Amino acid sequence: MVKTTFRFAIAVLLLLIVSRTGLVLAQDLPVHAGTRVLRSGGLVVEVGDPNSPECRWNRGLRFSPVANVLRVQLNGQEFLYSPVDGGVVSPGYVGGLPMEFDIGQEEFQPDPPGYVEGTSGSSFLKIGVGILRRNSSAYNFMTNYDVIELADTAATWHSDRVHFAQTLSGTANGYSYALEEDVIVKNDRIIMNYVLTNTGSKTFTTEQYIHNFLTFSGKPVGPDYIIGFPYNLTSSPEIEPWSPPVRRLSIASTPQVVRLANMIIYKTRVTSVPKIWVYKPEDYAGRDLFGVEQTDTAQRLVIESSLPAEYVGIWTTDYQVSPEQFLIITLAPGEHIEFTRTYVFQVDDFIRQDCTGDGTVDACDVSAMSVAWLSKAGDTKWDPGCDIGEPADDEIDLVDLAALASCWRRNGTPPAPVAYWPLDETGGSSAVDSANDHVATLHNFPTDDSQWVAGAASGGLQFDGVDDYVEANDYHGVTGKSPRTVVMWIRTATGTQPPMALLAWGQASPGSYWQLAVDSNRRLKLDCDAGTIVAGKAVGDTQWHHVAAVLDPIDRENPHVSDVRLYVDGMRQPVDQLIECEIDTAETGALRMGRAHYSETDSHFGGTIDDVRVYNRPLSGTDIQHIYAGTDPWQGP
Repeated sequence: MVKTTFRFAIAVLLLLIVSRTGLVLAQDLPVHAGTRVLRSGGLVVEVGDPNSPECRWNRGLRFSPVANVLRVQLNGQEFLYSPVDGGVVSPGYVGGLPMEFDIGQEEFQPDPPGYVEGTSGSSFLKIGVGILRRNSSAYNFMTNYDVIELADTAATWHSDRVHFAQTLSGTANGYSYALEEDVIVKNDRIIMNYVLTNTGSKTFTTEQYIHNFLTFSGKPVGPDYIIGFPYNLTSSPEIEPWSPPVRRLSIASTPQVVRLANMIIYKTRVTSVPKIWVYKPEDYAGRDLFGVEQTDTAQRLVIESSLPAEYVGIWTTDYQVSPEQFLIITLAPGEHIEFTRTYVFQVDDFIRQDCTGDGTVDACDVSAMSVAWLSKAGDTKWDPGCDIGEPADDEIDLVDLAALASCWRRNGTPPAPVAYWPLDETGGSSAVDSANDHVATLHNFPTDDSQWVAGAASGGLQFDGVDDYVEANDYHGVTGKSPRTVVMWIRTATGTQPPMALLAWGQASPGSYWQLAVDSNRRLKLDCDAGTIVAGKAVGDTQWHHVAAVLDPIDRENPHVSDVRLYVDGMRQPVDQLIECEIDTAETGALRMGRAHYSETDSHFGGTIDDVRVYNRPLSGTDIQHIYAGTDPWQGP
């Protein structure tokens, strides 16, 4: 019916989306002079070579030549701003992911070791660069100071990784350091492992950050860019030893930028947004990470530090957005510290278990793994694309084989649901689950089978809005903190009064409930009892609509309502309202259609429901479009 009518149009739309997002700016790397390329599976990374005569990053400027990642492609889609001609950034660097120590931009940020205690003409230490000569002014990170000694930077290259070692022969008035860093490419991520050692005679405090020049497939910043955190943005408690005189959370209140609980959303194309300083709540003890996504291109980047960041600074222009974790480190003479930064890249339909990068997990991947079996990084048989287990451990073993088996025959189309009620029955008081054996029982429906009506695809189930509901008595839905997806077709009946429950399970207590519903304004809503996320588009208008909710957290151990994506008619919807809450769905209440668990009177759905599916993994936007268009090949076992 309606679903069939849309098939051709949506199939064409899918082709346009793939061609647009897959080919924008995609070029064979490298494209810059003085660089090398690392590869693993579908991930290609261009890194500056500090020993190349064409290197532009080892001249005493603010950024270090160590581990300067310039471009990243995953399945041909770009993630960084780094134009070949230098673009609009200063000529000393060309974007990407350059590293800098001691920016000293704000009063609460440390200057480079030795600068404050020195005088004009004396030396100071710029970690990552070398020994420089100060002037008579306060430190300014944009100044090109005279070079006394550039640090010696050595690089050892392999196909999927590079090791940097940087040392000094002298000291800056007693300050000195040694820095080592490994950049490792792993199918969908870059792992940066650091060792920083104080080799001088004085204790120093330093601040390290990476200037993340992010641009997804060349799209200008705003609309469709979102930065999300696993905590509500807040002012910060005092930080020792760097306690600024004024702490502020300065988020622009303009039509360009809005803040919803723990998200910064760019609603229109920005020109320039003043620096935003973001702080964690005082009692936050979770992982130090955040996610940046471009909803139109279906790309996301999750950035994590193993050391807690003191704050996150966000600099935004129309051509890039740069959220940066600032780490403050204090080392006594002879002390060292080890830490890691991880960048995880995501695009629609990318399968990290696809060792060969041909779009399908099949015998070709098994063959590649068998060739590399029991090899380790550096061995002649080593194939980094086969190190797909979690965590990646630089060895091809049973962990990797199990990871491959878990995605066997995946080929970029939606996986099988864990529960699927087509609702195509023509009679009776039960609905068959075509994916598993979770038979659902109809309650309070007519005895003459008049509830079985035409649906969006084939048959459908009509609810009276008074007391009808369906319950899968032996099925509790996807529970706990697990990722999930629910999709269904709905059509509200004329004269019905929302709010109305569509699909629900769990326990009616904060964070323990999971309910997809039509809210009082007839919009699609996901409700977790204490938390809510609402889409901007109305679905309670008596027309057929395909609706979906996807839980795809940036931190799998700490999912939130803000990690939910809502879709209407195959298209992701902008967030209209957000009340944040952690998600940990209880394994108690049986799954229900058409009625909530906590209300006897005002939550019953009035209208027709069809083709209800539950998945135990987050589906991509392309997956949702396939299901909406009827091009999903899965039709049951």
